[in-house]
Amino acid sequence: MYLIDDELPYYKTDFFAPRWNYRQGCKPLNLPGISFDKPPPPLPPPPKDKTARAKQDVIKVPPFDIQEIPDAMRLEQMPIAAKLMERWFAGVLNYAPTDADLKAEKNQRGEPYPPSMYDTTSIKMDWVLRYKRAEVIYLDLLKSRIYRPAALDRLRERLLPFKNSATQFDSWALCRNSMSMLHRHFHLQFAGVGSSLSQKIGEFMDSQFRNNGVPDDLTGALGSFNFYVAPADVRIGVSGSEAVVSSVYVYVKDSYDFTDKPGDVSQYLGHWSRKGVIVVPYNGLVGQLNVPTLYLPYPVARGNMRGKGNVYYPVHNKDFRQWAMKHQRGGDFIIFSNRKCVRLREPIRVKL
Repeated sequence: MYLIDDELPYYKTDFFAPRWNYRQGCKPLNLPGISFDKPPPPLPPPPKDKTARAKQDVIKVPPFDIQEIPDAMRLEQMPIAAKLMERWFAGVLNYAPTDADLKAEKNQRGEPYPPSMYDTTSIKMDWVLRYKRAEVIYLDLLKSRIYRPAALDRLRERLLPFKNSATQFDSWALCRNSMSMLHRHFHLQFAGVGSSLSQKIGEFMDSQFRNNGVPDDLTGALGSFNFYVAPADVRIGVSGSEAVVSSVYVYVKDSYDFTDKPGDVSQYLGHWSRKGVIVVPYNGLVGQLNVPTLYLPYPVARGNMRGKGNVYYPVHNKDFRQWAMKHQRGGDFIIFSNRKCVRLREPIRVKL
């Protein structure tokens, strides 16, 4: 049952010590990988049918199914990440086959993402800004990046259609309260924040374990994401030669998906069980080196393998894709946070 008798090192977080702690004592097992057998959640009822109730079959739960990861995330203090993953499992099959399709927000049928594949309620700006690394980028975006030449050029392009009419408007009202329209027609600058879960593991390896590197709820929910800025209150002068923006909207936009680059080792997302997540350094390092022939996608046991939750299964992006193909479910979706309106100390002025 064991592949080797020697014990391998691994890293595990503790509830009262939110950092990766070195441990010794997991053994590779000759077992199948994480289970995909549990049926997906029932589809939500049609919007107009508020009385219909979906029934869920009672099934025999395997030792650890991929759909149990959200519960394990909650044990790791990642409730928002768990909520978003459960939304993915519950969605209709929806994914962008290529990077170009993802940028255009077109799915596997070449169609625009349906409205149900846009989430505008789960992520709040106040929650994102609780994380210092996000707040630092947010403040820099408002202090300097929105005044850079490239941002001013983009803003000029956005506002040129209004040049010949002296007007004052709120872009949100003009976009009919649609985050997609606001982003498509008015965003003028962005700034990236953080790293994905797999990148966090890579950073942890690269740092030679000098920092805690523990993925938090922001990492689990959004991975690496962007803040975007769009003009809010806009005033076009009587002559039409200048536009003044006195306030802006700041928001988060991100794609929730499990996409790998063609030919690469699928991104390693840690070893998971009902008890949470551990990181096996060998898997993390080989994943970073991107050498498929060296990769060992085996579960590992901590203690008695027959103990509940003692077997940890390696999880990768490709596992979610495989689950989606098996069940024809699993919906990649676009995340928009709410808008945060910020009045600028120094209005933005552009010549039209």
